[in-house]
Amino acid sequence: MILLIPVAFLATIALVMFFLLQSLKVALPGNRHWAGWRRVVVAAAFACAATTTASYSLGAINLMSTVAVAQDGGADSAPFPYNHPCRAQLKGAVGYDVRFLTLRTVCVMEDGEREAVDDVPQGVRVTAAASAACTTVLAGIALAARPPVRASVSGRRQ
Repeated sequence: MILLIPVAFLATIALVMFFLLQSLKVALPGNRHWAGWRRVVVAAAFACAATTTASYSLGAINLMSTVAVAQDGGADSAPFPYNHPCRAQLKGAVGYDVRFLTLRTVCVMEDGEREAVDDVPQGVRVTAAASAACTTVLAGIALAARPPVRASVSGRRQ
């Protein structure tokens, strides 16, 4: 898992740069595909997509480092090391489960109960969720408001 952290980091940088460049490309004059207020909506959707990618990837990289710490082993590592969030924040944790969709580490207690710990900051999770919702709404508005494509009798676009 530790080897995936640099790969995820580089992929994040590439995706964020792609979305920001697309946003800039749409926002600058000379773009004939999007015009008027649609241009602003599409540029904002790409900017929100960049924010979603950055914040979600930050949380995912944090979770990957949590798994890497748990798999580290060594002395005083049963069931996981002293600096693992389950051991540091809760007493009686015997296992853990990482949920990448919700960006959470869920600790399994001795009695079988499951409790989430704060290893990914709340602000990162809220930013990822809010910007994903913003991206979805703005992209839906832009696609729904696109003018219909007219076809001629020969089937070519006009």
